[in-house]
Amino acid sequence: MDYYVSLLGDDSNVGTSETAPWRTIERVNAAQLLSGDSVLFHANQTFLGNLCLQSSRHTPCAVARDRSHTPGAVTIASYGFGRATIDAGEGAGCIVKNRGSVYLRELNFVGAGVSENTDSGIRFINTLPGGIKFEDIRIHRVDISGFKHSGICFMGEPPDRSWSGFCDVKITCVTSHDNGDAGISCIGIWRPEREGYAHADFYVRNCSVYRNAGIPGKGSHSGNGIVLAQVNGALIENCHAYENGSLNDYEDGGPVGIWVWDANRVVIQFNESHHNRTGSSKDGGGFDLDGGVRNSTVQHNYSHDNDGPGYLLAQFSGARAFYGNVLRHNVSVNDARRNRYGGIHLWSTGASGGITDTTFYANTIFTTQSADGSPVAVDCTSAGIRNIRFYNNRFQSDRKAVLVRGKTNPNALFEGNTFGADCRLPRISIR
Repeated sequence: MDYYVSLLGDDSNVGTSETAPWRTIERVNAAQLLSGDSVLFHANQTFLGNLCLQSSRHTPCAVARDRSHTPGAVTIASYGFGRATIDAGEGAGCIVKNRGSVYLRELNFVGAGVSENTDSGIRFINTLPGGIKFEDIRIHRVDISGFKHSGICFMGEPPDRSWSGFCDVKITCVTSHDNGDAGISCIGIWRPEREGYAHADFYVRNCSVYRNAGIPGKGSHSGNGIVLAQVNGALIENCHAYENGSLNDYEDGGPVGIWVWDANRVVIQFNESHHNRTGSSKDGGGFDLDGGVRNSTVQHNYSHDNDGPGYLLAQFSGARAFYGNVLRHNVSVNDARRNRYGGIHLWSTGASGGITDTTFYANTIFTTQSADGSPVAVDCTSAGIRNIRFYNNRFQSDRKAVLVRGKTNPNALFEGNTFGADCRLPRISIR
């Protein structure tokens, strides 16, 4: 059944035609939406309120399915030419709790601004016990701005601390900007001592995340572009992250344009991440594989003009083992503008096994002097690395910047790389 919502409507209408639409979000929230139903908001109109979809029968997660449409999905979208706007004020634009098969498309979600809003733009949350995963989520051609926390976030918060979460999630052609904590985020229960993950099979493509500046005083890293955690299987491609993180003030960790942590089988490719900042002495980089990432690939990306590293690998104490990662055919230009970072930077205390069995090849790193930092092309001085191999990479500087810190580290092998002092920028071709 299709339901229509228009400012010219009335909540006493049946709502099932354009000539007899509902009027408010409150009427939508009161409806018992069934599988296959659609709620269509009139394009170019603004609706005040907070959408809320809750509790549905659980359907098993089918891993690695590729479906463009499921007849059983509940769809929230616009009708007419253009997009409707959901003005959420101080609350969430849309909360989806304990249900799957939800499609959101062709909509704008606007919050009251980071200083006044208290929630996220689109928030999916799973609070059911037993490792249940809700599947088949699609978010397409949606713009989100003005929320305190994430533009889009997926959360697994089961009371039994099991691997309940979401799977088969596609986020495409989304713009998430001018929010507080992150543009797009995903997090589940933190249990590194056990096998398993809260989420699986996330696909993020053609998304722009920018000016998500961070929440001062949050007490942890803040101001990320795209950050996925507790996920088994993800692809992030053709996305654009920039000007995030400037208000982060946490000194034990900072924001990054595009990154993952506590994750397995992730591919990050054909993205651009630049001019990301940090208000502390940590991070503010382009891309990052962090704490417990394994069996993942970062390839054909372009990082430039970030405060922190172009490509960071970091392993913190208590994380799962970090191994089996590959970084290839990436470009870094003028990264590490602040603090003491490299275009490629490895950091680990050696705890949780350190960073192991990781390969860098066919990357181009160009670095120049900075008045606010001490940049190098590669920093691998960390003692907490093992079996790291750099081969067939191109490292360049402007004749003033140091190329490699830690080149004599016995745990990092350099073979067949090109080192040069050249003022010319490298030719960029990653797309």
